[in-house]
Amino acid sequence: MRNIRKLLFDHCENNINFKLKRYLKIDQDLLISLNEETKSSAGDKHETTRAMIQIEREKNSKRIKEIENLKKQLIIIKSLQSDNSKVSPGSIILTSTNNYFISISSEIYSSDTSKFYCVSINTPIAKAYLGKMIGDIVTFNNIDSKIEKII
Repeated sequence: MRNIRKLLFDHCENNINFKLKRYLKIDQDLLISLNEETKSSAGDKHETTRAMIQIEREKNSKRIKEIENLKKQLIIIKSLQSDNSKVSPGSIILTSTNNYFISISSEIYSSDTSKFYCVSINTPIAKAYLGKMIGDIVTFNNIDSKIEKII
């Protein structure tokens, strides 16, 4: 089970890197479009199109910064010493209903034998579990889950 921690961190990191590459590519494409618009357009249409492209670049830039912040959060959580006695950032929780990795929000990690929901410490589900111990019952969305193991 100790290996699952590395698998989950790698899963989250790969997910972040994939998103980052995608948004960097979008930014590159928008920059090319902006440069091409400079060469080929004239008049008010030219200015409107350039402004719209610039707005899209700004939105994309915000997404890139959010992803970079997620990457920093993941590095911080990875460096924390895990406390197996109570749920804290970086904890892997096995419950009677689902399994959770308290780190950053990411795609669900699935293997042949199990499934883990990767959730940010700021999500309502993570907040419900933080500080709880093995044997505690957590009620979320009217569903009771017993914490069976904390890794």
